[in-house]
Amino acid sequence: MGEMFRVHPEAIGRYASTNTDQFHELERIRTAISGITISSTAFGHLPNAQNLAQAYQEHAEASQQNLAALAEILTHTANGLTVTAQNYGEHDRAISQGLGGVGL
Repeated sequence: MGEMFRVHPEAIGRYASTNTDQFHELERIRTAISGITISSTAFGHLPNAQNLAQAYQEHAEASQQNLAALAEILTHTANGLTVTAQNYGEHDRAISQGLGGVGL
């Protein structure tokens, strides 16, 4: 016979909420850094300065894309955890009703 385990839907729901909070914090950070611009002249006037400016711009754009992807992952994770918690809770209620209202 397999091992027994107990799932606590409330804990899963709290973790989903934490993921949602992290998503909102990440969006706040992403918005804040998206407004930062650095002039290409800030890298100087030496021959390689334009390459530095271009490399910085590419890095900044990649960072924005990575933050957006992470925000999407957090959203999907929170949604999946919420559904999982709901399913476990509904299953527990159905089993309890099937046993004549005996709590699990």
